[in-house]
Amino acid sequence: MHRSVSFSPLAAVLGIALCSALSFPALADSTVTVTFQPNSHWVQEVDTVSQYDSSHDYSVAIAAGETFQINLVTRDPNVFFKVEDTTHDKQLVDTYKTGATTWSVQTTEPTTYLVHVYVQPEAMQRDEKPKYALQLGQYGPKDLQPETTAVTFEANNPWAQEAGTLDAQGSARDYTVAVAAGQMLDVNLVTQDPQVHFKVLDQAKGQTLVDSATTNVTKWSTPVAAATNYTISVYANPAALPPGNRAGYVLQVGHYAQSNAQPGTPAAGGTAAPATASSSTATTPAPASSAD
Repeated sequence: MHRSVSFSPLAAVLGIALCSALSFPALADSTVTVTFQPNSHWVQEVDTVSQYDSSHDYSVAIAAGETFQINLVTRDPNVFFKVEDTTHDKQLVDTYKTGATTWSVQTTEPTTYLVHVYVQPEAMQRDEKPKYALQLGQYGPKDLQPETTAVTFEANNPWAQEAGTLDAQGSARDYTVAVAAGQMLDVNLVTQDPQVHFKVLDQAKGQTLVDSATTNVTKWSTPVAAATNYTISVYANPAALPPGNRAGYVLQVGHYAQSNAQPGTPAAGGTAAPATASSSTATTPAPASSAD
């Protein structure tokens, strides 16, 4: 006897789907976790996109108080990026809408960001594979601060002068000076900006001796009982220095025997006026691009 077997199209579809699921492994998460090397503020990721591989994701964890910056370098105007704050489940920017190629944000707490580099597939030719370099940076205020400057004195000259500028990204400059026992240390700050201050730290004692922001002085001196090193910080509140504004100053540092009268201070020469962009304010440059 011939026995017929019923056949359900829906069951066939489900069976094929089940076999496919069993036959092929699930796709792994393709998100790249970005890490920074010690003492390095930048990471660069280079890749391509196409009609069939139209996006790449990068996850970046940034510490509190850091600036997170993104630069997208590419010759193709159809390559864009989006940024999502995954810690707070918040979309932050889509350069398809803004047209920007760089973006930055300052964190107030540890935050993880997802950077989505993509193209619109319909805008691509079948054989197009544009290359891009995604530059990811993280840096804090101290990373933008220039290296500490050692103050030295010329022979038979009790005074040294250091001229500089401060801005919102480099709002402090540090100077060190070694003074022998039995001498006086004098510090004068010449500036046209009332937001610029100085403070002096005795390195041996780890003690701040003066902060002109609280004492409202521009001149200060102290006798030195034992030879020691001092750190003199010239600084301003970054909030008082809007982007594009710079505050110039001249720091005058003097040393002389306590038994001598204070020598006359040198003329500042009017150099404390806001300086031009040629001054030595530190920056954190992005790495050289290899997207070409």
